[in-house]
Amino acid sequence: MNPRRWNLKWVAAFAAAAVVGAVGVVLVLTVMGGGDGQATAQSTDRTPTPGATDAPPSPQATEPASETAATATAAPVRNKPELPTYAAVVPTLPPDFILPEKRPCPTDWGLISDDMAGYGICVPPGWGMTDEDTGEPMVDVVLHYGEAHIYSPEAFPRPLGHAAEAPLDPEADFLTIVLFPIPADVTVEGGCEAKVGGTVAGLPAATCEYRFDPVPAWDQSIASPSGTWTGLRAFVPLPSAKPPTGPNGEPLPAPKGEPRSAGLGISVFARNEVMAGLRDTVADILATLQILR
Repeated sequence: MNPRRWNLKWVAAFAAAAVVGAVGVVLVLTVMGGGDGQATAQSTDRTPTPGATDAPPSPQATEPASETAATATAAPVRNKPELPTYAAVVPTLPPDFILPEKRPCPTDWGLISDDMAGYGICVPPGWGMTDEDTGEPMVDVVLHYGEAHIYSPEAFPRPLGHAAEAPLDPEADFLTIVLFPIPADVTVEGGCEAKVGGTVAGLPAATCEYRFDPVPAWDQSIASPSGTWTGLRAFVPLPSAKPPTGPNGEPLPAPKGEPRSAGLGISVFARNEVMAGLRDTVADILATLQILR
C-alpha cells in the first residue's frame, strides 16, 4: 500500500519533508495521551513504506538490422499489481472534546515531535529514527511537517548510506512505525480501509489491520489473508496543526474557502512473528501520543 498516491490539492503543505504511507490498528488501541520533554534534533528518515511505487522501466524491443535478422524480443516485464484506494478517514473532534492531559515520557524514553503538525510521541530505549551519520537510533528529534520512521532495536545499526533501504526484507526481524501528517481530504493506496470507532491515546481514530505479502521489486504490499506480514493503520486528528504554507511560505488557499483540517497517519508493519511479539510495545508507544498546544 502506498499512501503517497494521494488526490492532493495542496500536497506541498505536508511535503516539506516527505509523506509516507500508513498501516493501521484494529487492536482497538484505547490508550491515554502523554509525553513531554524537549526535542532538539531535526531529521526525516526516507525509508519506503509498504506500497506501490512506479515500476522500473520496461526493456524495449529492438528493430532487426535487416529482413533476415532475427526479431528482437523484449525481456519479460512484470505487471504492476492493481492496488485498491481508500479515503484517509480522519475523525473530527466533538465540540466539547477535551484533549488528554499531557504527561512526561516514561523514564529513559526519548521524544519525537513535530512542531508544525503539533504532535509528539515517546520512544522506548533502543527504538528510534536512524542517525544517518552513525546508523544508530536517534531520539529527541523535532520535525516540521515531516515523516517519522521509527524502528525497533533489531533494526540497528543500519548500514551507513542506506537510510532509504526498503524495510520489507522477507527475513526482517524488526518492526517499523511510520508517522506522517496529512490533509484530511486524501486517499491512500493499498492496505485496508480504516473505520472510525477506536481510539489512540484518547483521540478518536479510524483503524484497521490486514495481512500482506511484500513484492520487493517495487516495495509493494499485496493484501492476502495468508500473508506473511501484518500491517496496522490508523488516522487521528491533529487539532493543533499550524496552517500549511507553500514552498515560499505563502498561505495555501483552502478549497471552497473551508477551513483546512489535518490528521496524523500511523503505519505499523512487520513480519507476522515480529508483530506478534511486539504488539504490546506498539500499544505502549502509541499510548504516549500527545497533541502539542
